[in-house]
Amino acid sequence: MNLIISKKNAWSKELFERVSVRSDEFTWLTECSASILENYTINYIFFFHWSDIVPAEIFNKYKCVVIHTANLPHGRGGSPLQNQIMDGLLNSRVNLLQMTSVLDGGPVYCSQGITLQGNLTDIWMGIAATAAELILKCVDENPTPKEQEGTPVIYKRKTNNEIQFDETRGISYVYDQIRMLDADDYPPAYLEINGYRFEFSRAKIDNEEIIADVKIIRKK
Repeated sequence: MNLIISKKNAWSKELFERVSVRSDEFTWLTECSASILENYTINYIFFFHWSDIVPAEIFNKYKCVVIHTANLPHGRGGSPLQNQIMDGLLNSRVNLLQMTSVLDGGPVYCSQGITLQGNLTDIWMGIAATAAELILKCVDENPTPKEQEGTPVIYKRKTNNEIQFDETRGISYVYDQIRMLDADDYPPAYLEINGYRFEFSRAKIDNEEIIADVKIIRKK
């Protein structure tokens, strides 16, 4: 049995449906604990869009695989998609990593390129499709993971979603800040003006103009 451990969201459902072409081989869990895992005979555990700390007792006992999107070793750490978009990257890689005590630092089982264009929902759906291919490849071929090469660059988790402006950068800089947060369960990009909060979604860029949906909330 192979487990997919992820939060409930559209892209996790997409991934599970894709690997479920072999339904007897995969189970999807939204919780992870030693007591829960004891109920299964496990080959692999794949962690997808999972930010909770996994105890060493679990990844030392089971073959735990982290799915992380970045051009490793550049892009370890928090908010990798948002940080890469703000770095101006248009492409990245979906990686299956051996889980270790080093955050996103484990050796790589397999990897495949992915676009970072579109809104965040589009990106996550693309990652889900690619990750499903890699998971099936990993299960079938049982590859030996290879150590990452190069100097690591570690991102910090993005906590401020207020839109920033920079006169030295084009309008795509603002557009990127909206699209990189445009997905369910993500706090949207926003501006606060005179006691009102403006939240942006569904942004499109046309030449030097951005067209977007705006939700306006009066702050209490």
